[in-house]
Amino acid sequence: CMKLKLTLAALLFAVGTAQAVELGINGSRDTANTDRSGFGFTIGQKYDKVGVTAGFDRYKSGVDLDKYSVVGSYDVANIGKSTVAVKVGIAYLDQKGAADGYAGLMGAGISMPITSSLAATVDYRYQAGQSRVSSLDGSTVSAGLKYSF
Repeated sequence: CMKLKLTLAALLFAVGTAQAVELGINGSRDTANTDRSGFGFTIGQKYDKVGVTAGFDRYKSGVDLDKYSVVGSYDVANIGKSTVAVKVGIAYLDQKGAADGYAGLMGAGISMPITSSLAATVDYRYQAGQSRVSSLDGSTVSAGLKYSF
């Protein structure tokens, strides 16, 4: 499937060029169209203040949805040891039994270190997509953990 190949290519690029890789898990709440809960995983890399993350999220409420994303981030502030970043990216929305399509993403996130390798994350993203997936336009809030090595 093309979307999986693109996501895997982005993941392999991140791993191949990374000095330190970040792996994450998250739970999310998507308020587009209907409230639905999801879960997912991410792999990313930070380059000083700039980061890139590829992700996969799964939603099973209403129409089943798989969301494949690539998101860039830029650190804009530090609050204590926590880092606030603005984010922009693209997602491929794979709806089971309905139209698929692409959506733009923008938002912000905060990363709060727990240990030198483990951090808690909270993200907000707004998603706006092609007309065939515009019923999924809306907000997503996620929380998770990421491990750097």
